[in-house]
Amino acid sequence: MTLLTKISAPKDSLTIRRARWGDKDALLQMIHALAHHHGDEPELDLSGLIDLMRADLPWLRLLVAERGGALVGYAGLVGGVRLHHGQKTLDLHHLYIAKEARGQGIGRALIAEAKATAIAMGCHILTVGTQDHNLVAQATYRACGFEPQTLSGKRFQMILKADEVAP
Repeated sequence: MTLLTKISAPKDSLTIRRARWGDKDALLQMIHALAHHHGDEPELDLSGLIDLMRADLPWLRLLVAERGGALVGYAGLVGGVRLHHGQKTLDLHHLYIAKEARGQGIGRALIAEAKATAIAMGCHILTVGTQDHNLVAQATYRACGFEPQTLSGKRFQMILKADEVAP
């Protein structure tokens, strides 16, 4: 199996593929749309996206859904590790489908490709998170084989200042 997924539709076919350089503007628009959907103000600009697109894993791998020459969705995959288990992981960090393309199986196709990507990379676990109130996404994730995970403990973050970050 290749890491490309095709879904045949009566009029158009859907292709899931790795993001290309030429996708960056459409991707940035969709990333901003998802941030706004969650009530967040997006901070990512084009130069930041370019930096992430050029980064090696574990930082970011982008999959896109394209129909009729236009991007209709994307999945952002971030590599991780369960170090004490010696296991690689992959997190489905973002999943976005354009409003007019929802309910057509595109999200499930991107999830299937994320799973295939994780398996090909030798990962033991594929994770995804969603907001508590997003019951539609939760039902989709369960239908695609994800199981709810109970988190224990607290998570913390540290905001780094630009002069503290290496160039």
